[in-house]
Amino acid sequence: MAGPVKAYNFTQGDSAAVVGDSRSRIRQIVIYAAAAGAFTIKNGSASGETLIEQTFPTGMHHLNIPDDGILATSGAYVSAFTGSSNELTIFLS
Repeated sequence: MAGPVKAYNFTQGDSAAVVGDSRSRIRQIVIYAAAAGAFTIKNGSASGETLIEQTFPTGMHHLNIPDDGILATSGAYVSAFTGSSNELTIFLS
């Protein structure tokens, strides 16, 4: 069993940071895009392994991660998030 799922918000313009617990699984990402952009999530820090990179057009988007999700052993670190007034909601367990 994966454990409880928690939601964390990250707004474009926030400083790069670990979102949520230091070890977690990325289950889903919801993107509200006021403008087209991209994001990168790495494992734990700016120099960590890239876990996911995604570009997106304007609009609301749901990125569902299959099976057990993506394991971030040192935390899900949002290292880049471009666009204008965009928001991510990251679901972690």
